Amino acid sequence: MSDGIKHWKYSRISSIVLIPLTIWFIAFFSKNFGMPFEKVASSLATPFNSFMMLIFITATIFHLQQGLQVIIEDYVYRRLWINLNKMFCSLLFIVSAVSIGKMVFVGVL
Repeated sequence: MSDGIKHWKYSRISSIVLIPLTIWFIAFFSKNFGMPFEKVASSLATPFNSFMMLIFITATIFHLQQGLQVIIEDYVYRRLWINLNKMFCSLLFIVSAVSIGKMVFVGVL
C-alpha cells in the first residue's frame, strides 16, 4: 500500500474516531461548565474521564498532524516543514499527556 493511500485511510479513521470522542468532550465540559477549576480537575482525574481525554487528545493531535502534512505537501513541500510538523505535534502530545498524568497521579496542587 502506498504512502498516499495509508495517509488517506489514517485521516479518515481518525476523523471517524473523533466523532464519538467529540460528543463525549462536549458533554463532559457542558456538565462542568461554570464549575471551579478544582471541581473540573477532580472530575477529569477519574479513570474513565482521564482515559477518554487522553484518547481524544491523541486522536485530535494525530488528525492535526495528518492535516498539516497535507497542507505542507500541497503548498510548501519542504522536508524541514514536514519534520517540524511532526516534532510540534509530538511535543504537543507529550505536554498534554504529562498534564493529564499529573492531574491523575499527583492531583491538583
